Amino acid sequence: MKDMSMIRALRGVLKRGLGGPSLMRMLFPLVLFAVTTTIVFAAVHGKDPEDRGVPLLERLRPAWIAAQFSDATPEIALLLVLMMGGVYATLHIGLRPLRHLSHLAGDIAPATIEARLPAETAPREIAPLVEAFNAALDRLEVGLRAQRDFSANAAHELRTPLATLRAQVESLLEPDERQAASEEFERLGRLIAQLLALAEAEGGASGVDTRFDLVALSRDVAGDMASFILSSDRTIGFDSAVETFALDGQAGLVETALRNLLENAVRHTPPGAEILVSVDADGVVRVSDDGPGVPAAIRDRVFDRFSRGDPRGSGAGLGLSIVRQIMERHGGQARLAVSERGGCFELDFRPRGRRADHSTAAVRPPSSRTAM
Repeated sequence: MKDMSMIRALRGVLKRGLGGPSLMRMLFPLVLFAVTTTIVFAAVHGKDPEDRGVPLLERLRPAWIAAQFSDATPEIALLLVLMMGGVYATLHIGLRPLRHLSHLAGDIAPATIEARLPAETAPREIAPLVEAFNAALDRLEVGLRAQRDFSANAAHELRTPLATLRAQVESLLEPDERQAASEEFERLGRLIAQLLALAEAEGGASGVDTRFDLVALSRDVAGDMASFILSSDRTIGFDSAVETFALDGQAGLVETALRNLLENAVRHTPPGAEILVSVDADGVVRVSDDGPGVPAAIRDRVFDRFSRGDPRGSGAGLGLSIVRQIMERHGGQARLAVSERGGCFELDFRPRGRRADHSTAAVRPPSSRTAM
């Protein structure tokens, strides 16, 4: 985890080093040329009557000019430093709105595609670029929302014919053949439900945020899924370092993320495994288990769409992708933490600047847990 963070930081430094020439490097020769031109002009058109008798070509010689201003070298150097300082201060202050716009543009993501850059605060010379950027975002938003609506509508329309087809097929099959058909229909049903959840997570930016208790929601989800987990011959517990933790967001989407993590834990742990839902003092929700853990080969792409740890499994590879979309919608991060045993997925709702890398998942003693 630390190695990946260092690589990302180094990549960011390299990206910041890219681009065209620096404005300071472009303006320094101009300032130097202006100062040199002024000195030459003052030397050629000096006020001393004796110097006026010197031929013009003689007065243009560098040695003659240097001799005229040999006593004023400190003043010339100071003038040059002051001019460069003034240019730097002007650029630093003048480009401040542009830096602010850059930060705003960097925060725009698929979940916040409706955000736009304020053209009224941009310098007049940069305003056309800001308007063009906002127009490009308008076109991208139209295409993205059309894609989301298509996925949601297609998944919704497939539910009814799938249920009808399942009833007809099962009525025609022999009892010993229904089991395999029912499993395939269940798999299709889960895929359709995940497509609907993914469309809701990606389009969740238009929803209304409300304040809810993250601890109570996590406890309720663990309790609601306890019967399903226990029936699969696994155990589940709940632990929280705080009594309550208020959070602004969409409770329904956070509930979907937790359910997906619990279903993922059930599918990838053997019977007899223990699953623990915990909330720490910073509001980081963890779903951990003592199973075999996530294979090293897929750790970097575990949140990608259609990425499956077991290609022969019944999952479609969308559950963890939905979790990531929901966390991005809430300005947080979904990550796979390094754990001493098993797998541990974290939902970190803290702002980006307050997050810290967790090298080892913190697990409270078993005596403080609540069994479901």
